[in-house]
Amino acid sequence: MSFESHPPHEANLETFSLATRRVIRFSVAFLALSVLVALLVVAGVSALRSGAVDPMAPGTQASFLVTSLVVNLVTWVCVIGLLISTIVWIVSAHRVSPTGPGAAGYGGLFVTLLLITLSYVLPIADLAGAGLRLGGWVALIFGVVGARARIRRETGRSDLGGRHRSIVTGDDWDASRWDPEVHRDIERRGRPTD
Repeated sequence: MSFESHPPHEANLETFSLATRRVIRFSVAFLALSVLVALLVVAGVSALRSGAVDPMAPGTQASFLVTSLVVNLVTWVCVIGLLISTIVWIVSAHRVSPTGPGAAGYGGLFVTLLLITLSYVLPIADLAGAGLRLGGWVALIFGVVGARARIRRETGRSDLGGRHRSIVTGDDWDASRWDPEVHRDIERRGRPTD
């Protein structure tokens, strides 16, 4: 059973396309969050050093606590969403291509995992950690886009990973096509009575 003689099922292609978009979106959200955290840390440290805020004031501590809770929650949502969509992306890539994500996809995932792990494990400054996370994001995007491009060539489908086409068409709103009795009722109610 060869790939050429049995093209992938349409549902698998749709799942791959959707998973590709979600991996990219969650990774963009994680990158934006990483940059925001780095900027907040730099702003907070400079405010403390300049004496603009008192670190022992209840308002400062409450602001720090609330900001930390919100950022940590959003980070976990991004990480869990990225993990789940990456797993779905890998599985769906194997369903549409004999080699799955291939060297580009797996290489991008490995470099991403390595750089992001190092950004949290190594005792480095927050801006350097953000730089490592940025590098990981770039590796992930290159891996996903490279795998998508290869699978597009293999399947001959240029729409993989692009905007999702709407499943609702103009015919769905035409009541005369799906139920003539309902259409007559709509027409009857829509006419003004004199």
